[in-house]
Amino acid sequence: MSQAELAPKLFISASLESALENGTRAPKRDLAQLCDDLFQTTGTFVRLWRLTVGQAWPSWFAQYAQLEEQAVRIHKWELRYIPGLLQTADYARAVMRAGRPWDGSDVIEEDVRARIARQDILTRANPPLAWFVIDESVLHRAYGGKDAMREQIKRLMELAALPSVIIQILPYAITDHPGADGPLTILEFAGSPSVGYAEGRGSGRLIETPSEVANAMRCYDLVRAAALPRSTTLDMIKRAEDS
Repeated sequence: MSQAELAPKLFISASLESALENGTRAPKRDLAQLCDDLFQTTGTFVRLWRLTVGQAWPSWFAQYAQLEEQAVRIHKWELRYIPGLLQTADYARAVMRAGRPWDGSDVIEEDVRARIARQDILTRANPPLAWFVIDESVLHRAYGGKDAMREQIKRLMELAALPSVIIQILPYAITDHPGADGPLTILEFAGSPSVGYAEGRGSGRLIETPSEVANAMRCYDLVRAAALPRSTTLDMIKRAEDS
């Protein structure tokens, strides 16, 4: 049965069906059950589904996502858009749709749900200290339109009120800084070495060599040192909400 023939029988798009076959998307249990019903297999797909639980990420991101859950401190620099851990669903959907206009809506929705689920670490018991430095331009690039951006700004203010979340803005006035190469994350752990993560379009790289991690942390520290203080950042975010 071809992908074009199978997808409508599973009530999904051909693009999502292709992603499932390629292993870049993880299926849900009800889809596995539907496959068992369709192919008259006695639980084969459900048993295989159990092997995919926890693998809802692209291969280049999966290991990072697992490490993020274990981190006691998260340091994040972002110059493209609001970091994923701080995004609303509407904002995340707009970012994904802008970058992947060819993907089906169900593929996008699966990724939106996975991204929002990651945010649970910020409000769980014993959350990590999450420190975000964000370029000022991000506040003025309204992914999803003005209403979606207004809700996103409100979400930033809510999360910034959490004692374990620190948000700083790097203003336009800061020109010479080492963050122009792209977004950067450093994860710190209790009892194990820190890990860095550099992300590009459709790809990501863990930074594990101690010297490279140290260089990444120095880069982050320099960007953070140039950013506005926490209170001034909150004032800037509030002005963006009112504009």
